[in-house]
This record gives sequence, structure tokens and C-alpha cells, in this order.
Amino acid sequence: MISEARKIAYSIGNEESCTMTNDRSIMPHYLGKVHPNCDYFHGQIPYGKGIHLYQVSRAYRERPELDDGTGHTYKHAPDLCWYHGRFYIQYLTNPVHEHAGAGVSVLASSEDGRRWGDFRITFPEYWIPACEVTDDLGEHHVFDGSVPAFMHQRMGFYYAKNDVMLVSGFYGWSPQMWMTNWDRRGIGRVVRRLYPDGTLGEIYFVHVNRQGGWRKEQLLYPWFEESGDEELVAACRELLHNSLAVQQWAEEHGDADPEMRIKHPAGGTYQAFCWYHLSEQEVVGLWKHSFVSRSHDGGKTWEEPVKSPSLVMSGQKIWGARTSDGKYALVYVPTLETQHRFPLCLVTSQDGLAFDRMRLVHGEVPPIRYAGFCKDLGPQYMRGICEGMPVPDGDLYLTYSVNKEDIWFAKVPVPMEDEESVVRELDFSEKELRHWNLYQPSWCKVGVEKGCLAMEDQEPYDYARLVRLFSGGTKVRLELGVRIWKLEAGKSLQIELCSEKHQTAVRILFRSGGALRHRTVCELGLGSWKQGEEVRLLIEADCETFTYTAAIGGKTILAGNDPARFRFMAAVNEIGELSIRTGEPRYLAHLEQNPDNLPAEPLNAGRLEHGASVQITKVEIISLTN
Repeated sequence: MISEARKIAYSIGNEESCTMTNDRSIMPHYLGKVHPNCDYFHGQIPYGKGIHLYQVSRAYRERPELDDGTGHTYKHAPDLCWYHGRFYIQYLTNPVHEHAGAGVSVLASSEDGRRWGDFRITFPEYWIPACEVTDDLGEHHVFDGSVPAFMHQRMGFYYAKNDVMLVSGFYGWSPQMWMTNWDRRGIGRVVRRLYPDGTLGEIYFVHVNRQGGWRKEQLLYPWFEESGDEELVAACRELLHNSLAVQQWAEEHGDADPEMRIKHPAGGTYQAFCWYHLSEQEVVGLWKHSFVSRSHDGGKTWEEPVKSPSLVMSGQKIWGARTSDGKYALVYVPTLETQHRFPLCLVTSQDGLAFDRMRLVHGEVPPIRYAGFCKDLGPQYMRGICEGMPVPDGDLYLTYSVNKEDIWFAKVPVPMEDEESVVRELDFSEKELRHWNLYQPSWCKVGVEKGCLAMEDQEPYDYARLVRLFSGGTKVRLELGVRIWKLEAGKSLQIELCSEKHQTAVRILFRSGGALRHRTVCELGLGSWKQGEEVRLLIEADCETFTYTAAIGGKTILAGNDPARFRFMAAVNEIGELSIRTGEPRYLAHLEQNPDNLPAEPLNAGRLEHGASVQITKVEIISLTN
């Protein structure tokens, strides 16, 4: 059962406070008929081709030095920018729970988005000094110096016209875990400068939460105008007068700021604003809980936000953007559940209003390793590189948290290409890697090495994964070269031919100890493998008979004088997906799993393994369908 505190927290969203709209001609809406089946963590949604997923931070309480140094196990609300040749992600952390403890914000950076490091605390612990404040409703609050603030920011970066990149955060406090640090519990917004070489300037306040009763003289950091840095001051003033940027602060700062053009409805909030331009004057606004609006004058005035019911979502955020090919993308979690936030999907549009072609961005939900309050399951709170910021190239880049525990980064190719009917890759290169979907946790490695696809895995709670999409066929021929260097107990290499809904027709398994097996009506022996020796597999699958034949090293497995025909794991009409992963299939998360009922300390949450090292030396896929 959901806890009473969580019921109170979720009711704050005020999902029904605005009129629903049926006028699909003017507001963003989803035309498609595809919706996820959330009995599966991937929702049975087809993959978007060529999406690469990389873990940025893996919560690790036992050895913080192998993560971001904090030892915190609640990580959430990341934001992303690209500045002078590097990606930067800032995210907030708390020791264990949401809205509790002395929280901080952390900055990570990467040259290519694959490997992340250089973790630094941007906004450290803030212990509210002994003082008294009275908010604008007359409520009096007394602090004795023992109350920690925590971070809660909707946006983390602002890029000014003078090439100054501001890193930003929001300090606040909460009397109860289920209460956010917004509005009258907010203290104020802080900024610091990110220099082109990656170093950070001093911390300053740029906005004080006056409706919370705070005054400048009570703040622990100086006001930005006292910095002596003229470029910083100019950038902060520009930010304060950018109504689209400060609209992101709405629920944190309340409605008092005149630059806050969209005021909250009575008794509710519009949460996690983001926007994109249709033209110079036409702007689309998006919020949690399916709220949308439009401005016809560049963001100065807005239509009253309404619900677009076809954009199915709850409290997991939405990100919208115009892509480099002139189209538009929305990235969100299309489920009505707020505890079960999966899968993360993308829909596209020609005009920025009518969206279709739902595709899977992140369809993996590993177990939550550490218990904590309000740790919802799945990928959530996604953000991309904001409009007006520098971009490295034409692709779409995203960051988000998974299980409010780990931080991830996604590279989505633009344009998203269609699948091929024939795949022949004999000598892999970075160019070919763009056609593959990659899933790489921090303790894994996936990439090209010496002309092969290389996969390494030390992760006891997750796995590395490669997926190759191809045009679906009823008859498919797969030839694969595999070399195993290490495969210890607890790990396996699993090769699957699947439908676009990820139903497995054929599964080949490399087990530790040298066993080569396959899963038909049950798991059976197929042969053996030796360390460092290439194994050549040939599979011919037929969806009309739901059977396949297999050959190893050029020798077909026979039943008498004829090729043996093995039954599929599941009957599928077409095969269009090759999946290669370094671990067992998982069947969590699902809608009946309750993240509130986790043990305080899961077994081996921080264990580091040396489990698997494999190479894929050849891939050839041919659709034999006439």
C-alpha cells in the first residue's frame, strides 16, 4: 500500500485543477495509438534506432570514492549543458531520502558523454543560521542553527549572451519529508560561474525568497552584485529578465516575481516548465501532468494552461525541443502512474503540435539498491540542452535519473534512421556503432575495440547491452562471431532474436564454465566454448513454423539426417531485433512492485564484481522474407 505521506505528496500536483482541452488544432497532442504496456518495464514500445545510454553516477554508499564522493543514495533532477568542448551535468543529492537531510548539488563532466568524472560539489551543505523569519502569510519560523537546507532546482544552467555559463541551484528547507522546499519554505537561488576551462567561481545569491520572509542580510553567501565580476553581474541581470528562463522557477519562488508570466492556479501549481519555439513569436510551454500552453508574442503573455489528455503522463516531467532536422521531439514517460515511471519514450512531429511514432529511449529498470522516501521506479525527470545554449552537433542529448538513485545520459541520433533489411558488419568501427543501441552502466563498458564490439561487465545489479534493429521479417538468418575472455559465475552472455515488442523468439546462452546452451521449450545444451576462441553461430529462424535451426562452427545440428528444428521461446509474427546482454533477463519493475516496501539495506548493494569480458567479432543479419 502507498504510504499516507506519499498520498499527501502526490495530491499536491493538483492534476485536475484546469479544464481539459479537446481542441487538438492549437495545442501539442499525441496522434498515435501506441501506448506502453507497463506490466513490462520497456512497455513493449519499439526502440528508437541508435540511441546510446551511459550511466553518469551510480550511488555507492559503501565506497563513495568510486562514485561522486558524497556517499548519498538519493540522486535526482539533473540538468545538462555543453560548454567549450565538454558536457556538464548538475544533479541534486540527499543522503537517503527526498526532501530530507543536508543535500548538495554535484557537477560531473565528460568530453564525449560516454565516461563521466571530475565530480565536484557545486552547492554544498547549507545549515540555516540561527534566525527568525515570518512569511507573507504571517507564519513565524524560528531556526536554531541545527536545520539543514537541501537543494531542489528545476534548472541548473543558464548561458548568457556574453558567453558566461551560470550554474544555478535553489536552497530550501522542509518540516516534513513529504513537503517540498518550495514557495514559503524556500530560501533563495544561488549561482556560480563555470569558466571555459571547467573551473568554478564563487557562490552568490541571485534571488531571495521574500514571500518566505528571507532578507539578503540573513543569507550565507553574498549577493551577486557584490562579486566584482562585471561579466557575472551582467549574466545574472540577463537571467533575471529572461521570462522564459525564470518561469522554470515558478513553484520554487512563487508568483511574486513580475517576470513570472504564468501564475499558478488557485490551490495548485504548474510544475517543471520547459518550452520550445515554433517561430520567433510562437512558443509552446509544457509542464508535468499533461499541462500545455502557447504564447503568440515570444513568451510575454500566455494562454491559460490546459490539459492535453493524449499526452499521457503523471509527475515525471516532460522535455520538448526543436531538433536539428527542423522537426520536434517530446520525451516523457507515458504512464498514468507516478510511482512506476517507465518506460522513457520519445514522440516526433513535423509542426511541433501533432506528435506520433512513439519510440523507446530508455527501457531498462534495474533494482533499487538503497531504500529511501519517494524513490519512484524508472527513468524520470529528463532534461535536454536548453534552447539558446551551445550544442556540440545535431543530435539530441538528454539527462535523467533512474529510480532517483542513479544519473544517466542519452544520445539520440537526429534524424532517427529507419532499419535496414540486411546488416553486414565484419570489421566494426565507430561509424557502425551509430546504428546500434547501447546500454552502459558505470561498471560496464560497451564500444569498439580492435575491430570488434567489446562488452565488459562488473555490475552485480545490472548488465551491459547492445541492440541492433533491422527490418522485421518472418524468416531471418543471423550469423554471429563471439569470443569470450571472461565469464564468471553470476554472469552470462545472452543473444536473442526478438520482435519489435521485445518478445524473445530465440535465445542463445554462453554460461560460465564453458557451456553453450539455448532456451527453447527449456534450457538445453548446444555445445561449448573456450576462453579466447571464436565461436561462429548461424541461426535461421522461421516465424511461420515458430522454429529455428542452429549451426556452430559451420556444423549444422542434426536430428537424424536433417537439420534439427528447435521451437521458439515465444510465438512472434516477425523478428526485427538482435539483443546481446551480459546478464540474465529481468522481470522487474512492474506495476505491482511497491518501492515503499524495500529493505533498509539490500544484500550486496555495493559489491564490485569482475564478471564478464566478451567480443562480438562478426554480425550478419539477412531477412529471408520474400
